[in-house]
Amino acid sequence: MPEKDKFSFGDDIIGELGNWGEKALVPVLTVSGLQLERRNKNREQFKSNDIKLTEAHAFACSAFMNLVSRNSGRRIEENPNTSQQVVLISHFLQGINLCEEAIVEGLYVQAATLLRQEHEIISAVQELGIDRRKDGKTPHATVGVLKNMGRVYGELSGAAHVSHAQLLHDMVEMTRGDLRWPSAFPVYHRDLARNLYSLHVGYIVLMGRLASEINEAIGLGGASDDEQTMMGLAISILHKEGLIEMEEAPLDKPIAKPERAAD
Repeated sequence: MPEKDKFSFGDDIIGELGNWGEKALVPVLTVSGLQLERRNKNREQFKSNDIKLTEAHAFACSAFMNLVSRNSGRRIEENPNTSQQVVLISHFLQGINLCEEAIVEGLYVQAATLLRQEHEIISAVQELGIDRRKDGKTPHATVGVLKNMGRVYGELSGAAHVSHAQLLHDMVEMTRGDLRWPSAFPVYHRDLARNLYSLHVGYIVLMGRLASEINEAIGLGGASDDEQTMMGLAISILHKEGLIEMEEAPLDKPIAKPERAAD
């Protein structure tokens, strides 16, 4: 069977190749390349529609990351709970870019899993602060600053555990005329992306404020005036975008039902 120079999704790629090395590599390169192309398009669409949200993310990230950076390597008094809080803050920081990519590039189920973990890290940090953390147990979802966010956590868990069939269907459905089918590539849904992104920014701000309190308590000094201002600006942008209510706990807002995907 003749080999093609370029394959597209829908081809029997392995069947058209004779070399085992090519059979092993070409399908992966073809499909992964198409997925990356779609993810980049989703990112550009998100930035085009919601550039203000990316500004909120930049303010929140810069404030939190600078706070962690300028206090790194400094000696503190040994305390098991404080040490574990610092470890969790580091894990939270390391996951920020991965979570942001999943949201803006249309990987919403993966994003829900990462956001759920951000929520749980914040819960665990607070449990350690009041000496209620139990090793090996999932942190309580509504402790402290998360007390009004039980519904949000439940929705994230439903998506993360792939237990909401209709939501999972809507996330990947493509339509053309009377035809409907699940896409093998990430589908951009603006409302869903906006709400997940605002939740992500809110979690960063919450963690930044908790990190500030922890640093203050152990003698490193809390957030600077500029860092506090930047976290406030991030929340202000989310408020102006209609994504949070200032008088409530940050982002106590259900995840929106996704839009029906266009071709």
